[in-house]
Amino acid sequence: MKIEQIMSKVKNEKLRSDKMFTGIEFNVRGEQVVMNYVYADYSSSADTNTDMYMPHGEDPVFINEEEMNMLVGKLREKNVGYNIRKDEFI
Repeated sequence: MKIEQIMSKVKNEKLRSDKMFTGIEFNVRGEQVVMNYVYADYSSSADTNTDMYMPHGEDPVFINEEEMNMLVGKLREKNVGYNIRKDEFI
């Protein structure tokens, strides 16, 4: 099941030491949802001495709204932060 695969990846991302996983962002566009993993922005920290952006190969994940709702429940259970955006473009 796609939800279990995503939760497995979330678990792995939380364990990383090279970048800090902070949560998930859902961008709702009609009936499609684009999901992205969100990480701390190292380039804005004065302690890192780097302006490099660390790319992550898990993005984006395309799911539907039903899958998003199921995933939100699982994220709440595991205390993983998430943000749902429903931006409307003209």
